[in-house]
Amino acid sequence: MSVSGQAIKVVVSLVGPQDVAVVAHRAGTDGAAISVRIGGSLIYIHDARTASSFHRAWQSGAQCARSLPVQADPTRVMPVSGVAEPAVMMEAADSPPVGARLERPAGRPNCLWVTLGRIGFDVRDHGALRTAVAAFRRADQLAATVFPPTPDQRALDAAAHTAGRLFATPGPASRRSTTTAARPATARRPVPALRQAAGRME
Repeated sequence: MSVSGQAIKVVVSLVGPQDVAVVAHRAGTDGAAISVRIGGSLIYIHDARTASSFHRAWQSGAQCARSLPVQADPTRVMPVSGVAEPAVMMEAADSPPVGARLERPAGRPNCLWVTLGRIGFDVRDHGALRTAVAAFRRADQLAATVFPPTPDQRALDAAAHTAGRLFATPGPASRRSTTTAARPATARRPVPALRQAAGRME
């Protein structure tokens, strides 16, 4: 990415259930991506590791759900006179920095901050958290089929397959036949001479 002499950091405040959409683009190709839209914020994810990293950050934040208000003050996200509601778009790859932390400001309701790269989500209540977590969970699930495996992943899968064939344990039938073949035949015990003689005398 080019250096422009500025850093844009965006805060997206979430109150109540969000309008979300998760879409796969060009699945199985080198240009594959998954888009996650939460209201006016749109994130394009370009690899499976990033999808997993983002999902883990939201899962970590979900552990704080009980500390958040069930329903936050809707006036926090009221429209501002004279400006259209802004939108933000970010492209993400190579597992950018992520994090989640609960804030407990004195005299005010708790809030959860989830940071994904340059976007910080200011999560205010249960509904907002629930819908955002579900969106990134879906993105993580889609990643397994959307992104083609990397050369390292293909080599690892091939090695695991070869090792599985070499070290496979024999099935029950195979073990049974081996045990039977290895067991020595039991020789017939000779009848003692004394017992044979007693039989002739009867």
